Amino acid sequence: MSKNIIVLGGTGESGRRIINLLSERLSDLKISCAARRTPKAGILPEHINFVPFDINDKAKSIETLKKFDLAVIALGPMDKFALQAHQLCLNANIDALDINDSLQAADQIHALNTEAQSKQRLLLTGMGFSPGISTLLLTELAHKKASATGYYQCRLYMGAAYGGGETSPQAILASFTNHLTCWREGTRKQVETPWQDAQHQFTFPALKKPADLIPFATPEVAGLGCEYVAEDLDIKHLDSRYHIQHLTLRFAKFMSKYRLGERKNTFFSKMFFNNGQKLKTKKESDPDTCLWVYPDNNPQSGLMLHGVISSYELTAKMACVVVECWLNNVFFDSYGVKAVEHLSYKTRQKLLQTLALYGVTAKPANTQNTHRADQEFGWVDSVSPDINSLRNLGLNWYTVTKQHPKMAKRQQEYLYKSEIWRALKEATSRYSFAKFVISTLLAWRRDNKGLQHWRDRHQGEYTEIWKSITKDMSMFSSGYGNARKLLGQDKAYRLYRDMFLETGKMEMRWLWPNPESFNIFENKENVILEYWLTWLRNYAKLGLFTLSESKADSSTICISITDCAYAAMFKELGCPELADIVREMEQEALVFLASQSNLNITWNFKGEGVVDITLSKTLTLQAVG
Repeated sequence: MSKNIIVLGGTGESGRRIINLLSERLSDLKISCAARRTPKAGILPEHINFVPFDINDKAKSIETLKKFDLAVIALGPMDKFALQAHQLCLNANIDALDINDSLQAADQIHALNTEAQSKQRLLLTGMGFSPGISTLLLTELAHKKASATGYYQCRLYMGAAYGGGETSPQAILASFTNHLTCWREGTRKQVETPWQDAQHQFTFPALKKPADLIPFATPEVAGLGCEYVAEDLDIKHLDSRYHIQHLTLRFAKFMSKYRLGERKNTFFSKMFFNNGQKLKTKKESDPDTCLWVYPDNNPQSGLMLHGVISSYELTAKMACVVVECWLNNVFFDSYGVKAVEHLSYKTRQKLLQTLALYGVTAKPANTQNTHRADQEFGWVDSVSPDINSLRNLGLNWYTVTKQHPKMAKRQQEYLYKSEIWRALKEATSRYSFAKFVISTLLAWRRDNKGLQHWRDRHQGEYTEIWKSITKDMSMFSSGYGNARKLLGQDKAYRLYRDMFLETGKMEMRWLWPNPESFNIFENKENVILEYWLTWLRNYAKLGLFTLSESKADSSTICISITDCAYAAMFKELGCPELADIVREMEQEALVFLASQSNLNITWNFKGEGVVDITLSKTLTLQAVG
């Protein structure tokens, strides 16, 4: 039997994302959007039904809700609405879930537990990014007894590249307080806000210095105080803090001195929202989000999640996961008000497994994963079941319009930390190294001038692109050529190749999606092939190589790359040994892209940038032509 779902607040920042994700992943699901105001054209998918909904008109709201099986409460700010929508759902005798991030609201929502149980209704609360995903990480650690004393910490970082929703600033303002309700020694306590204690800073991946943290009263405090916390959990202490790019601890501390009335709260909320919209367009605004939960002041023993994705999308994905699990009767024997910390281990595992299908996974904060978060942009992407949502579909380094704001600095870091840079410094004095740099710059200019005929050959649509291509090639040849004179070919080639491939690996980690992103697709092998072939075909159109495609059988595709312009230019500039270096970089990137799939890849180098590539699917899937 098909279910009807209504998203309350479906025109808001999180509500829209929830509707879009649900409609793309669960195409047979009947979804309606409820809000006070009719959304502008293009805000929602055309097939989504809009329902006018005034939460203050109780009788009409209940009649509306009775037509549905489940309500997703994405209203905000939750401090204002609290349990209103939940009570309406109980009166309409339907289940509901929310993305509440307010402790004040959580207290009121949990007070509905007895009524919900008596009506055999389920209210799932705190099913967003934090609480929600953060609670899943917390309970995973607690289940494994990661802390013998039950001591845990949660740290969140959110970049400024997304601007935020209209009601988000109100939740932020509410967190600025001089007294904090928190979970200490296994009970609820109110303490003075620890603005600058020993834990007031944290080093997140990809940040060059420790970030100031703003403590907040997490809704998990309300849930942990309930009598029905899951039996496998022993959490005695929870310390939660966040950092939002451009939001300073000094400002938060200053604002905590004042109790804002409704009028001033509205004023500052609008100011926050408008500033957020301006900041998201700035070059340095970070698109990364990081969540790190750990025991006993030991981050390396914790779990982390990092990627180029907004907290709003993570909230939406968690809400969609809960909807999907509800549809699959994962909560069939649960009634009352439940947060993540009240769910059984088996149910929490199902939520984690379903999250992974949405491309969201937490990883142990070991050296390997910390490096991937710090240097390779993490492993969680902004992706939906539509292939067009995959990062940089069909684009390459010469056609992508906007790079990650950390890219240029990271490229410099890879050069300065490389073994070839160290070898060059060791082989020269300060004076002779300066001469080496000047000589390289002059050689770059000379080599770039020598490639003019390549630019002449590609006049028209790709004129500017070929200026960039020849600029890069002459930069590579001049740097390598001068290093070869100084270090000798064997050593220079080995060290330059290592530096080039390591830098290229980092760059491709951002250009292409993460392997985890393809888990959201039912036939991920097909999607990986389509993504890669779209990139390859568009790349070939630039005139950088000749591409040939054929099918050996229904599950095997054969690719041939010939007439490589990179190899020809390297040879022309006196560096023929670099002819295959770009293909090597592309090979590593493709193998990584397909590393969580059933694709088998054979890469046959034939020299001078020529390769034959065979991709075969071990599953019987429709081939991409």
